[in-house]
Amino acid sequence: MELKQLTEYIIKKALKEGADQVDVMAVKSTTNEINVRLGEIEKLGSASPKRLGIRVIKNHKNAITSTSDFREKSIDDLVSKTVQMAGFTSADEYSGLPEKGMQGIAAASLNLFDEKIPALTTDKKIDMAKKMEKIGMSYDKRIVNSDGAGWSDSVATYVLADSNGFYGEQTMTRCGLSLSLLAEENGVKQTDSWYSGKRFFEQLDSIEEIAEMAAKRTLRKLGSVKPETQKVPVVFDPQAGEDFLNIIASVILGSAIYRKQSFLLDMLNQSVGVEGLTIIDDGLMKDGIGSRLFDDEGLPSCKNIVIEKGILKTWLLDTYSGKKLGLRSTGNASRGVGGNPSPSTSNFYMEKGIYSPDEIIRSVKNGLYLTSVHWTGINYITGDYSRGAEGVWIKDGELDQPVQEFTVASNMKEMMKNIEMIGNDLEFRGSVSAPTFKIAEMTISGK
Repeated sequence: MELKQLTEYIIKKALKEGADQVDVMAVKSTTNEINVRLGEIEKLGSASPKRLGIRVIKNHKNAITSTSDFREKSIDDLVSKTVQMAGFTSADEYSGLPEKGMQGIAAASLNLFDEKIPALTTDKKIDMAKKMEKIGMSYDKRIVNSDGAGWSDSVATYVLADSNGFYGEQTMTRCGLSLSLLAEENGVKQTDSWYSGKRFFEQLDSIEEIAEMAAKRTLRKLGSVKPETQKVPVVFDPQAGEDFLNIIASVILGSAIYRKQSFLLDMLNQSVGVEGLTIIDDGLMKDGIGSRLFDDEGLPSCKNIVIEKGILKTWLLDTYSGKKLGLRSTGNASRGVGGNPSPSTSNFYMEKGIYSPDEIIRSVKNGLYLTSVHWTGINYITGDYSRGAEGVWIKDGELDQPVQEFTVASNMKEMMKNIEMIGNDLEFRGSVSAPTFKIAEMTISGK
């Protein structure tokens, strides 16, 4: 059966066997992955998995099963098993599908499918990876090795149907290139990398741009020292900024709020950051990595302004967390085929400011340009922040000495209130994006 027929069949059978509500998610995809190291192919993989998940709600009891076996007899058995399982789980008054009137498909043109990606030959993909690695290796004689160049792509069709009568189908593409290099100077080795990932092949950075950036990021770490312990301004580069936003994303989800695991708890409609701070979650961004026409409960995707000029405006909710909090879903449900929906971000980003990255760096007499953070050191309830870090020391408004082996610490609530400058260099490299920005003061713990 075609996916639409199959989902209709499953829903009809589950209702007949006693389910109150049913939804079905099916995914068919083709993925390809290539890894090249020192001009030789290390990995060449292709897969075309398909999977289907059934969620049954009966007397406010919930059961979920999944399978990759689409044969009719197997489906029949799985539907019966799922309905039976729902009778043994605990009742939850908040379980259930969204209200019928809330569901729908966004009236938007999102450009999620690129016909060029499935048409690319394997030889073309291998050639790009090999050339990119060669360009990166030849950038500077101090680059002595490669941790590999990679290509990946996927074409996936997602189907969601439920007993409310909702049916949605969307096909998406994605592709990416990455390169990791190793440099050595005075017997000390450093590694770093760069990447580009997009929904459309033509939107990828060129192999020359990726190779050059990977080389520059690796080389700038040579000669790193441990900085002195002190309190200084910290400039977050866009990659470190993404990590900062990921922390905020974790604590504005409805699931974190009803579990009381958020340092922004009880802060709705209050000031949580400087006036220049605006953070948006936009599921309707054209070509966006996190864009989609409907969420994983069949609600139309939308644009949610989470923090506007420093004021926390909304949580990001699915139906369940919305009911728990007495609110409506914001269209942010996400789920795997075999799991319950839960709230998640789509395209989550900090709105750009007016300053160039150079202007922000020049504003710092003595401080840190933060480029990378390691290991989790976040208390999501209090906001306490402490991370292993790497970067470049700023002296008299110029990038000076690379630094490593230190921690950078503060509190997220204080950091959001102490952002002094936001850059104009916002670039959507993934589903979470930030421009360069400067925090007035953080504690550096070095030597």
